[in-house]
Amino acid sequence: MTAARPEDIPGLIAASFNANDPQAMIDLFEPDGVLVTPPDGTQRVGRAAVAEALTSMFTAITAADITLTSAMRSGDIAMTHANWHLTGKDEAGEPIDLRGKGTVVSRRQPDGTWRILFDDPVGV
Repeated sequence: MTAARPEDIPGLIAASFNANDPQAMIDLFEPDGVLVTPPDGTQRVGRAAVAEALTSMFTAITAADITLTSAMRSGDIAMTHANWHLTGKDEAGEPIDLRGKGTVVSRRQPDGTWRILFDDPVGV
């Protein structure tokens, strides 16, 4: 999956969760992209670190609904905000029901697609 516009990224993130395809989400990041992981705000830099952080999330989350709420662009940089709702089950089989508002900063690539530079799922 690739983003033709920065506004496509939230939907593609949701699609990767709903398809249980962590690689699809990892591929949305630039090679040195940053994922901020809750609850402590640890910054995971680079696709390998992002992949490591996403492993447990994709094990637990079975459904995602992510709705774009705003977008801004300046040249080849964009910032989007979205409301998200993730559901699933934890290791003990207990339900997970998480909601929040996040921010993604993306950059246009030489081929015209957009990739994530910064993803802060609680950064609104």
